[in-house]
Amino acid sequence: APPPRVCGEVYLPFPPHAQDAGDVTDGLHARNQTAFQSALDNVRNLVGSPLAGIDDQEMVDTRHLCTVLSDLISLDPATGTRGNPKWGNLPRKFNIAVSGSRDDFAHTHINDIGLEPCAHSETGEMGFNVVLGGYMSIKRVAHSVEGDMWVPAQVQPVVDVSEAILRIFRDEGARGDRQKARLMWLIEEKGVEAFRDQVAAEAEAYGRGTVVQRAQPKPTGDFTRRELLGVHAQPQPGLSRVGVHVPAGRLSVAECRAIADLADAYSAGEIRATVEQNIILPNVADAEVPKLLAEPALNGGRLSVDPGNIVGHTVSCTGSQFCGLAMVETKANAEAVAKLLDERLVTPRPLRIHWTGCPNSCGQVQAADIGIMGGPAKKFDPESGKNKAVPGCNIFLGGTIGENAHLSLEPAVKGVPLEHDILVPKLEELIIEHFGGTPRPAPSAGAGGLLAKVKALFRRD
Repeated sequence: APPPRVCGEVYLPFPPHAQDAGDVTDGLHARNQTAFQSALDNVRNLVGSPLAGIDDQEMVDTRHLCTVLSDLISLDPATGTRGNPKWGNLPRKFNIAVSGSRDDFAHTHINDIGLEPCAHSETGEMGFNVVLGGYMSIKRVAHSVEGDMWVPAQVQPVVDVSEAILRIFRDEGARGDRQKARLMWLIEEKGVEAFRDQVAAEAEAYGRGTVVQRAQPKPTGDFTRRELLGVHAQPQPGLSRVGVHVPAGRLSVAECRAIADLADAYSAGEIRATVEQNIILPNVADAEVPKLLAEPALNGGRLSVDPGNIVGHTVSCTGSQFCGLAMVETKANAEAVAKLLDERLVTPRPLRIHWTGCPNSCGQVQAADIGIMGGPAKKFDPESGKNKAVPGCNIFLGGTIGENAHLSLEPAVKGVPLEHDILVPKLEELIIEHFGGTPRPAPSAGAGGLLAKVKALFRRD
């Protein structure tokens, strides 16, 4: 059987040689991955929990559900091959996220369909509340709305509700104005209650035993979203997960091979990806963790296990190097600016800085603590005595993720030039004012070495 899906997507800016493309595609399909229907007006990559099956606070293991949903949208039932014309021509792109815990590592609030784990208040059965319509675009950024639906965390109900929503969107969604063709616009046109009733009726009419109930009360009590980087104990005795930072989500060929070698040596060849553009090596034997942390690939290069609160939580879209829509280069700037900020400041908690090259917001800047969106800016030119257009950005503040997520919809600062001697001081000012940043003290002699790093990282949560 093919391996179950966990979470993640890989973008290859340089395609293989034409003569190798077929072999690459066949290899992906043999590993339960596909590039079919991954762009244009299709359902995009399914997102699940990166901790599925290795989480002591897991409410639902999302792996099998993500697999069957991926097969629903991209596997042709008539031929058994990838590419399903039934869902190949939607009014607009579509995203599905399946969350496995209260952390909501899948970010359901910015997906067209979000499945949030929630136990039934009367029976205690685990299931999902369904949220709908979250998305980001040039025209509009929308937080998902409560769909007032609950289904058991079982394959058939999850498939039936998803299929009903997709069918309604495919056949009734707007196709005239592409900026108004996302699911949220259809929900608002019909009204949430009417849309909910139509979905429930259709899912139940399939005759597969699905019953759509009203949304259940969400979990209560204090909960803090957990960290994915670093070393963390798994519920399986003697095993830990190790989160590895990938700066700005960009990997070289050599780094890809290094990660593959680490996975072969320590995690039985398994690598998990996170929406924060980092990776997790699961099921690492506790006795092997110090050896893993000492590996050259994780020391002295770009990859690391303990990158710090600023560098470790910087996310970036593709940027102008490989995307024709981007107004600015993001990857290189994101990595360089994060390093400069980390050299100057200390923050009391992880600081999520997201970069996006244009208002489409593939970098999800509205969900970040600090979001940097490429845009126009002007800078005084002493030679001409005039302000001249330069690459710039708008800065968003205060987005949150996890439970009670919040999107920052308007920029706090506009028209900041991207030049580091201008942007970095402005970001320093904002971090100190809004996020408790303090100037980094000068390094002291005799700072701890590898042993100190191991003790700090290797902890039982």
